[in-house]
Amino acid sequence: MTLELRYIGCNVYKDWYFRQMIKYLTLLLFITSAWSQNEDWDVDTVKTSLLSYKVELFSSGYVIPWGMCFLPDGDLIVSDIVGKLYRVDKKSKERMLISGVPKVFSKGQGGMLDVEIHPKFEENNLVYFSFSDLKGRRSFTAVARAELRSDSLVDLQIIYKAPEKLYTRSPYHFGSRILFDNEFLYFSIGDRGEMNDAQDLSKPNGKIHRILDNGEIPYDNPFSDNNNKKSSVWCLGNRNPQGLAMNIDGDIWELEHGPKGGDELNIIKKGHNYGWPVITYGINYDGRKISDKTHMDGMEQPVWHWTPSIAVCGMKFYYGETFGPWTGNILVTSLKFEYLERVIIDNDVRIGSEIIYEPGSRVRDVEVDSNGDIYVALENPGRIVRLTKIIK
Repeated sequence: MTLELRYIGCNVYKDWYFRQMIKYLTLLLFITSAWSQNEDWDVDTVKTSLLSYKVELFSSGYVIPWGMCFLPDGDLIVSDIVGKLYRVDKKSKERMLISGVPKVFSKGQGGMLDVEIHPKFEENNLVYFSFSDLKGRRSFTAVARAELRSDSLVDLQIIYKAPEKLYTRSPYHFGSRILFDNEFLYFSIGDRGEMNDAQDLSKPNGKIHRILDNGEIPYDNPFSDNNNKKSSVWCLGNRNPQGLAMNIDGDIWELEHGPKGGDELNIIKKGHNYGWPVITYGINYDGRKISDKTHMDGMEQPVWHWTPSIAVCGMKFYYGETFGPWTGNILVTSLKFEYLERVIIDNDVRIGSEIIYEPGSRVRDVEVDSNGDIYVALENPGRIVRLTKIIK
């Protein structure tokens, strides 16, 4: 079976209901085909505007596969929101549970979140991950590192956590993606449901942070705390950032959940204010206004905003060979509308996009291996699929 996906221009969602009907009819065809051919549902061929590719199941058995990263040997590390890390063998696809992870708060939007390896992993074997740290009945986003030895974590260190007085019972808006730029580690923390905290520099929530790989704070970070010590905060005014990626020029881009409307694509810059909740393109879930402003001096405008919200999550710039025509595009995940989209960027401006994969499941994260194949983390059921082999 071949599924054709269409190109979309500036207004992607005005015919959403029609697309939903087509999606469910397509799912019905998928299921019928799988039953009749006794094949896995996730095995298929997809045709896009520029190329065709094959989808195949890579790994399954997760609750919610939240983050992914590749080891130098090609094995895939996967974080599962219920507080687990797995190592998946590249060749055999055997899934091994990694021991030594800390206890996490895995309720609501909390749990084991993103995972990444140190740029010099081949020398130090260090794996980094963000998670919701639990103290009593309260929690907050934390970042840890440990040495990976086969399927075990050793010498675990918590390299970032907020003061315990800031921990909250809220199960919402933990963020959190992590991203390396040489020895610098960037990570995001959502506003934890306290929107005004995103503008308060004494609070870590609603911001992107920058620390060294050992947890120390760089001397050239832009802000200081109340004791005149350098803060880990790199920028502020971010509602719930769950996507971080770096382009070939070294610029850091971010995907951020809006409320009802106003999901954002931003370029993250030192010391800048991204506006939440003073300016926003979204409204409250009950229909009330959050702000009557979408612009304000001293606050950044997004490169793009999705209204209605698509519930953005993981992202990746594509520079592989397998899907060469997509080079430089951003792969953007959608939880709400259950698709993977490629966003076309020219001179830091979004000039178009195309929905390139509609699996019928919430799309949580996306990663690219050294060969240029694309791996997509899906929910309900939790699994990883691989997009590969251009069909000529």
